[in-house]
Amino acid sequence: MARYKEKKKSKAPVIIALILILAVAAGGAGYFYLSQINGSVELGETVSVSIPEGSSTQAIADILEEGGVVTSAFGFTALVKKEDAGASLRPGEYTFGPGTVTNAEVLDSLLKGNIMENTVNITIPEGLTVQQTARQVAASGLCTEEEFLQAAGAYPAEYEYIPQGDTFQKLEGFLFPETYNVGADWGASDIIGLMLKQFDSVWTKERRDQAESMGMSPLEVLTVASLVEREARVDEERALIAGVIYNRLEAGMRLQIDATVQYALGEQKDRLLYSDLEIDSPYNTYKNDGLPPGPIASPGLASIDAALYPEQSSYLYYQTTIEGDGSHYFCETLEEHNAYKAQKG
Repeated sequence: MARYKEKKKSKAPVIIALILILAVAAGGAGYFYLSQINGSVELGETVSVSIPEGSSTQAIADILEEGGVVTSAFGFTALVKKEDAGASLRPGEYTFGPGTVTNAEVLDSLLKGNIMENTVNITIPEGLTVQQTARQVAASGLCTEEEFLQAAGAYPAEYEYIPQGDTFQKLEGFLFPETYNVGADWGASDIIGLMLKQFDSVWTKERRDQAESMGMSPLEVLTVASLVEREARVDEERALIAGVIYNRLEAGMRLQIDATVQYALGEQKDRLLYSDLEIDSPYNTYKNDGLPPGPIASPGLASIDAALYPEQSSYLYYQTTIEGDGSHYFCETLEEHNAYKAQKG
């Protein structure tokens, strides 16, 4: 009997099947990951949890899971990592429910902090200098203005982007404007540490990467943002003002921003005199090229993002409008600029 050679079977169907299995498994893993991050619980009654001072993200997640506030510690830690919020979770006593509670709501509560007894609220508006911030904090009665400034000068530069130095000016721009709920027994250093930690939490990887792609250091971004903060009165104009600043820098033009002269003078004047514009200071952008050596105030997040994501235009000039509502008139040439100024009288 003749022998027939057995036909070799193709491996293609097996490979295709394996690929399909892996794809389904990957899809399942992705769905599981998202379901864990976006998890929620139904609470029939109010649940209280206590987050001790100094707790790690994992420890906090475990406490929340044990209290029944989140369905899984894994899902909560994944959300915290996704939002780059680990350094901003605040200790305290928290209550949740009754009703549906999502992981995002729990995270939001821990980022804002709990309003507890024996605490003080301190509101730091956008656009304040370190000295103005010191006065704002001193008004709370927790420390004096002098104590705050001394603590700012002595504060260790634990964040690499903060300039070295022994004066309070090294923290200019980094004391993030926010409403803070602090202990009634806190001192100046405690408050400064919290404000710096808050800035670090908003200086996310995405913003760091954007600054790097622009070839700018955090200090340079904050400097531009501080100029925007002091110049803009209408939110919609922030990115456009930032764009004009970059346009002037690229064109080799001096910025000629009044707010930098105000900073150099060390006082806020309703109207600058021509003699004020002659002040000998590296912050005087009427006499010096480029950016000032550092921020002139603490910018809010909207101004920081405007500095990172400026609106593109061909404008080189802007000035407040005739309407006097805080908005600005933008133009390309000095002739247009002066003509509009003449209309204002």
